[in-house]
Amino acid sequence: MINKQMFQFPITYTIPIRRIAIGWGVHETVADECKAVNIKKALITTTGLKGTGIVDEINQILTTNSVATEIYDKITSNPRDYEVMEAYNVFKNAECDGVVSVGGGSSHDCGKGLRLVAANGGRDICEFASFIDPPWMEEVKKYKPVTIPQVSVNTTGGTSAESSGAADILNTKLRIKMGILVPGMEPTAALVDPLLVRLMPQNIAAWTGFDVLSHAFEAFLSRIGSRHTSAIALGMIKLVAENLREFVYNRMNHVACENMCWAENMAVACLHFGGGPGIVHGLGRQIAALTDWHHGLGNAVITIPLERYNEAACPDKFAEMARAMGVDTRGMTNMQAADKWLDEMERLLADLNIKTGQLSEQFGLKQKDLEHIVASYENDVCQIGNPRDYSREECFELLEGML
Repeated sequence: MINKQMFQFPITYTIPIRRIAIGWGVHETVADECKAVNIKKALITTTGLKGTGIVDEINQILTTNSVATEIYDKITSNPRDYEVMEAYNVFKNAECDGVVSVGGGSSHDCGKGLRLVAANGGRDICEFASFIDPPWMEEVKKYKPVTIPQVSVNTTGGTSAESSGAADILNTKLRIKMGILVPGMEPTAALVDPLLVRLMPQNIAAWTGFDVLSHAFEAFLSRIGSRHTSAIALGMIKLVAENLREFVYNRMNHVACENMCWAENMAVACLHFGGGPGIVHGLGRQIAALTDWHHGLGNAVITIPLERYNEAACPDKFAEMARAMGVDTRGMTNMQAADKWLDEMERLLADLNIKTGQLSEQFGLKQKDLEHIVASYENDVCQIGNPRDYSREECFELLEGML
């Protein structure tokens, strides 16, 4: 039978976004936010943020304002399945009734994961992974939605995990990074405070800042995106182009810092209003499962080859992104303007001291790892939105070219 469907993705769905507060000193309201959602004893999930004093500050604010606390601070950069389960056990045994996640994406995602596990009777977090096969939109109907509250206190300029309803968790048995998306996972309230974000070291500021940009350009290029997504993503690209360098090399630049906070949180709207990540996030998170690289840095080192591969599928969109980065494209064809975006990205990466490719030298990736990465990406929901049709052979060649 002939497929008479006119559009590849005829319907755009959105996901709710909950309370967000952005501003200088907003972390001081964390106890108020907990009380607003009836958290009486909070499990603080964090990497520890050593040397910053942030965790101690949040803990003191909570306890001084009659919110009891327990702390789980063993989370790593790519949160593992067993870390989520350990955090859940601490949550359960300490009789906590809510989560306060303090940090970046790993702390927030671990908090979301343990809430999902708690809502579903202690089932292993790996049971909730989103795949193309079996279809995750059917599988998710089997899970109970998350109702346990979470207040997130963000300390990085990159992930938007403080507001999003998705979590990336490393399955240590299968050696894949799982995307998990179940109703109610989004934090109840997100606090984005430039006072805390500016405490990042220079390299983390660069890596997480590039993560903002990768959310923006992948959402904009996504074939499952919406007009909401496009408008917000172009605004993010402009903000990052105008502020990331200044922020990386002077975190006390209050204008650049605040603008990066706005840009990183805008990503949640891109993701929740229909736009999804593509090949950069898809291959990037599967490489992370093997190399444990930082998510933002990983996205950065593979962006140029992967987006040059995508360019032919939608040069008009690449041209629009070039204009958002300040390039004067008058008199150029779409392909010429699209090339200018890649030029701008190469300059930005050089300015951030990030080298493209060389995955073997930089991260220890081996030829033998490539089959596993491609096979994992083949069933990854990130593949759906990428603008260029999936080809196993082409993905393998792309990875080989970056070794």
